[in-house]
Amino acid sequence: MHRYFGKHLDRTTARHDHRHNWQKIARQCIIITVATALLVLGGLLLKDQMPDIEAWIKAQGHWAGAIFILVFCIAALFLVPANLFIFIAGVLFGFGWGYGYTAIALCFLMLAQFWIGRHLLKGRMESFMAHHPKFNAIDKAVSEKGLRVAFLLRLGPVPVGPLSYILSVSRITFRTYVIASLGAFVSPLAVVYYGNLAGHLTKLATGQEHHSAGHYIAMGGGAVVAVIATVYISHVAREALKDA
Repeated sequence: MHRYFGKHLDRTTARHDHRHNWQKIARQCIIITVATALLVLGGLLLKDQMPDIEAWIKAQGHWAGAIFILVFCIAALFLVPANLFIFIAGVLFGFGWGYGYTAIALCFLMLAQFWIGRHLLKGRMESFMAHHPKFNAIDKAVSEKGLRVAFLLRLGPVPVGPLSYILSVSRITFRTYVIASLGAFVSPLAVVYYGNLAGHLTKLATGQEHHSAGHYIAMGGGAVVAVIATVYISHVAREALKDA
């Protein structure tokens, strides 16, 4: 009987997780659709200025990327959602350069947040975490299983900014922090791709770009695959964290 109810509970849990994953995929698709629609609308409103804006960005060369990195880091230090800037990177710079600038910004950001959290805000962070059991649980898990748990957290369950500050006041070593932070470079691949797709659709809507319908369908299909992959990786990370 215990075996029967155990199997029944496992099946129920599996169905719940499956449904939850599909709900997350649906939410991600809605967010991407809304963000893209707003961007296209903005492009239509600034249709006459769009060529000048694009020409100015290209004329700045890598200085445009440097300005983006600086603004990204400053805003994210104050916990402005990093995904907003990662999406913008895809819009402004395309997939390749957009991801490159994002990766550089994340490197500076995570290092800066570790130093600030460990040396400037340590007392405040510890006081904050003392009143939030969930963050205390993260601190305990990281302290006990260091690299594995920190890497899994970086794969998606916790936003990059808050997690950096939490890890900075844990007992994790700087070396382990740096290695674990490699996990933070996975999900931005998808977000930059979404921004790149939105940028292409904006150019299409404003008459600056003309490709075949198949081109845009393929890019849309790639976005759906990216959503599914992101949710799956986050799910795997969560399950591994439960085991840890």
